[in-house]
Amino acid sequence: MVQSLIVKWVFKAVMNAIQKKHNLKKMDDYVNKDNILDKQMRSVNKSVGKYGKYIEKLEKEVAILKADSHAPQEYICCRKCGCKIAKTKNKKLKKKEK
Repeated sequence: MVQSLIVKWVFKAVMNAIQKKHNLKKMDDYVNKDNILDKQMRSVNKSVGKYGKYIEKLEKEVAILKADSHAPQEYICCRKCGCKIAKTKNKKLKKKEK
């Protein structure tokens, strides 16, 4: 019984000496308690989550717009000036029969 008490006292004394010498209390506080970086990371994670939801919403809207839009128009280059002009389908008129 006495031996166990002596071991406990010695162990406490050794732990207190180690903590004073190596500042284990500060290290323990840094690891276990929230600090500035932890708070910043939480705010970053929240904003990333919000942006992810916003991006998904925008992708759905783009898909709807693509489905509703018309086909892209084809362009050809003008022989005279080289600018792009819209390609049109030439409709041949039927000759009127007499």
